[in-house]
Amino acid sequence: MNVRSSISVENLFYLPVRPVRELFVEDAVELYDYEVEAFALIHYEGLTTEEAATRMNLSKTTFWRILEQARSKLAKALVEHKPIKITPLEKAIQE
Repeated sequence: MNVRSSISVENLFYLPVRPVRELFVEDAVELYDYEVEAFALIHYEGLTTEEAATRMNLSKTTFWRILEQARSKLAKALVEHKPIKITPLEKAIQE
């Protein structure tokens, strides 16, 4: 995949603030740094999909697919009460 992210992310786990029974790191929903960036450009910075795609140097179609992946993963984590793991794409490719 030829997608890059401009945000700097190490392997981070965002776990619930309150302890939750039977919450396992192995069950985490994994988001890649470029998915987080796409989500942030639209929902945090308020850019249009065209502006966000340009910022990430992607076609609108590819950007939209990445954004939908991020939304789906975040929804799953919230509904199923799962932790979220954010991983740099480069690290995921190496593993």
